[in-house]
Amino acid sequence: MRIAIISDPHLGYALDSRLENDSFENFEEAMNYALDCDLILIPGDIFDSRTPTTHVLNLAIKILRKCLFKKSDLKLVDTDKKLHEISKRVLSALPIIALHGNHERRSKGQINVIEALENAGLLIYLDQNFIVFEKEGVRIAIHGMSSVPERYAKSFLEKWNPKPIENCFNILMLHQSIYPYVFSPIEPPSLNLEDLPKGFDLIVDGHVHIYSEEKINGINFVIPGSTITTQLEENEAKIEKGIYLVEVDEKIKGKFIPLTNNRKFIFEDIKIVNSARREIEERINKILSSKFSKAPIIKLRVRGKETEVFEQDLREIEKKYSE
Repeated sequence: MRIAIISDPHLGYALDSRLENDSFENFEEAMNYALDCDLILIPGDIFDSRTPTTHVLNLAIKILRKCLFKKSDLKLVDTDKKLHEISKRVLSALPIIALHGNHERRSKGQINVIEALENAGLLIYLDQNFIVFEKEGVRIAIHGMSSVPERYAKSFLEKWNPKPIENCFNILMLHQSIYPYVFSPIEPPSLNLEDLPKGFDLIVDGHVHIYSEEKINGINFVIPGSTITTQLEENEAKIEKGIYLVEVDEKIKGKFIPLTNNRKFIFEDIKIVNSARREIEERINKILSSKFSKAPIIKLRVRGKETEVFEQDLREIEKKYSE
């Protein structure tokens, strides 16, 4: 059994800018990889907005519906969801199982966009639920808790208290900051790695945009990272964007697959010695002398005395190279 994990596509990111197509192109590339798998998992933030525009929804549906034309050999074995919530179209095709992320989270009583996609028959939505599939005698149980405000994450997880299902490979999906993997210090996590439930074969966490993988008390813990560069931080320039592929046979094996068409993000430090404008432009021109499939995003951290670096020069350089 092959499972593709695609996290945080953030469809609609940088809308109405020169980068507006990147999230869709990257997601489509990731989904094209996934079409050869038996199951697709998306641990949150398919969309960048709680209320995506019809334009964004239209493009997202065009990509997601490709799975409906792929026949699946998976059989539904068990779930704690109401069966009428799950479309027969999804079960007969290549199933997508998704969480809502913090970007899609709505107030209590409001329908979020991931629920709407489930109602449209495009995916299976988990929020403190599980679902079990079988193929050729191998059973896989997917448990998922969608995003909650960070201060409540630990208490929600403890209350839900997911347990591995016997005679299954068990995967737990979350969309939270889990210390020390923190998306933003503005909203400190209540969850630590030690708080994660025991007995699972794989724990997958969305939300954090940088790929990472480690073993915690014998459990594989994976952050696939986002498929699109959004934070423009130094780490995003060091680690590639991609998807995580899982093979399930006698045991679970996984590997990270980088995307090939992602727009390159370059982060460099530059210390001004004499002329700020000249030295900055020389560095940019040196970067641009390499070949790129798409114009790269360049972020320079300029160091020097305040008298050496003028805001007007920086604005003019930015305008020159953005054109």
